[in-house]
Amino acid sequence: MDGRPRRGAYNRIGMRLRAGEPRDAADVRALLEGLVGRRLEDELVGELNTQLLRFLGGEGTTLVVLEDEGRVRGLVSVWVRRGVYDDGPVALVDRLVLEPAYRTPENARLLLEQALGVARTVGALDLEVLDSEGSYLPEEALAALGLAPARMWRSSML
Repeated sequence: MDGRPRRGAYNRIGMRLRAGEPRDAADVRALLEGLVGRRLEDELVGELNTQLLRFLGGEGTTLVVLEDEGRVRGLVSVWVRRGVYDDGPVALVDRLVLEPAYRTPENARLLLEQALGVARTVGALDLEVLDSEGSYLPEEALAALGLAPARMWRSSML
């Protein structure tokens, strides 16, 4: 098992959770455009498509999508890394994004549960969740999974 969600796993409210695929590029772009509040230029769309393919084909990366009515309505991206001082792999959620109409603690929890499943499958010792710009991380969803706040510092390189 590679840590990716089972194909076509359904949750109790009828939406489908599955591994992201190249065919999701337009919906992923729409989610990003919703975050930035504008349509992306063609050049950026090309870069995003390249990044998505690289991410989907990468070792230690998983994209889980929440699909409803044939469209991706949310996603969570998971990286698995091993640091110098880590005794085993560590899974890292760097983004959890949902369309505004799907932005509920329940949907966030469902995506985080999938990320936790990926972490367990690869034998990760920890799951870290970054509070990245644009991520939707309601405290009740994090607490429901036993995730506790941790310290972090950041500097934008742009």
